[in-house]
Amino acid sequence: MGLKKLVALLKKDGLLMVRDWPGLAILFIMPAILLIVITFTQESSIPSKRSGMKIAIVNDDSGEFGINVVADLERQGYFNFTPLSSDNEARESVISGKFQMAIIIPEDATDKLFAALSEPEGAKEPDAGRSGVKIIYDPSLQKIFRDAVIMPVNVLLQLSATKVIMTRYTGDVNRMIEEYKDSLASDFSDGTLYSEIPPFPFRQDIINSLNERITEKIKGGAEIELPADPSFSSTLVELTEEPVFRSRHMPVSGLLQNNVPAFTLFAMFFIVIPLAGSIINEKDHGISGRMKTIPVSRMTIALSKIVVFIVVCILQFIFLMFVGKYIMPLLGENSTIDMRVNIPALAAALICSSLAAIGFGIMVGSLSSTHGQAATFGSVMVVILALLGGIFVPVHMLPDVIRKISIISPLRWGTDAFLGVFARHEGISGIWFQLCLLTSFFLVSVLVVVKSLGRE
Repeated sequence: MGLKKLVALLKKDGLLMVRDWPGLAILFIMPAILLIVITFTQESSIPSKRSGMKIAIVNDDSGEFGINVVADLERQGYFNFTPLSSDNEARESVISGKFQMAIIIPEDATDKLFAALSEPEGAKEPDAGRSGVKIIYDPSLQKIFRDAVIMPVNVLLQLSATKVIMTRYTGDVNRMIEEYKDSLASDFSDGTLYSEIPPFPFRQDIINSLNERITEKIKGGAEIELPADPSFSSTLVELTEEPVFRSRHMPVSGLLQNNVPAFTLFAMFFIVIPLAGSIINEKDHGISGRMKTIPVSRMTIALSKIVVFIVVCILQFIFLMFVGKYIMPLLGENSTIDMRVNIPALAAALICSSLAAIGFGIMVGSLSSTHGQAATFGSVMVVILALLGGIFVPVHMLPDVIRKISIISPLRWGTDAFLGVFARHEGISGIWFQLCLLTSFFLVSVLVVVKSLGRE
């Protein structure tokens, strides 16, 4: 009898589970998506050919150094390098986001390399007149990722310069040796060397003396003068770094300059839990039904929620900015936040991101049946959208497939907007596209909610 009851209960619970499609999706599909996204994100967290980081090369040097550097960079097989034709093209490509960095080799790099080596050692100044190579980069690119590229590139530059110098030295030395050998061979193979000496007393003694002199010359070797002084006390190539941007204000790079806005956006989207919870509570307790009986429009009711949670998002932003500006330095963080940004652009990015987060929360709350569904689905979905949106790892570091999928993430639009304001010091015109996407996401979310309520 007890066994039949147990079987009946098992059947009942199994049917409830099978019929709960949203719950099954949360249990199986969401963890699978997290596994896929996090795995690909972790694999591409270091700049490499597998990651999405794109680097351009501009070679204005027609000499051996420029040719060797380009060949060595393309042959190394670790990063993605693309040749470009001019400095201006490289700058525009970095500013537009097509490339994250660009390596620029000046037109006189080879000449400067050998000119610096030819100077007397005492007259040299550190890095004076050296063959300068410049790396330009997007200000939003974090230092840890810049260093991961610049350090191996710098080593490769020095090796390429050394190879060019040794190749030229070897060629000059071989040429001098050949000239010396030809001179000696001519001395010994000239049949008329002694024939023109007329007979006179002690003639043979004089010939023997000449042979001794030639032998001494062979033993002494050639005095070879190298084309430049191969000794050097510092690097052969001076590598400089320079951010490129459209604004007149010099951007300040640092972890906090990127992380504080990004994690503020991440926190904004977590309002999905309290916002969806309040909507479900109103449905469960009949509050939403009773509110329909009072002489207040639905738009006014929705507007009240929107205003309240916009204030919450603004307070989140202020709080995290305070933590980044004043608390983090007390904990030993060296970087800081530069608040000298375009205020209208910052306000627009903050409001539009808040609207997108509120729209997401309203949509999850309206489509969920229980608190558990809303909380689990909402929180896991925010993490997935954050991974796709570049909160934890920059979007350009993601593999191509994941980076293309990330276009659908509203957190990516918000991240790009905040990076445009804080890292690139853009105005509203520079982040207009992202603002339109965020606002459109909010409007679509509201439309989905309206359609859902209409079916009810």
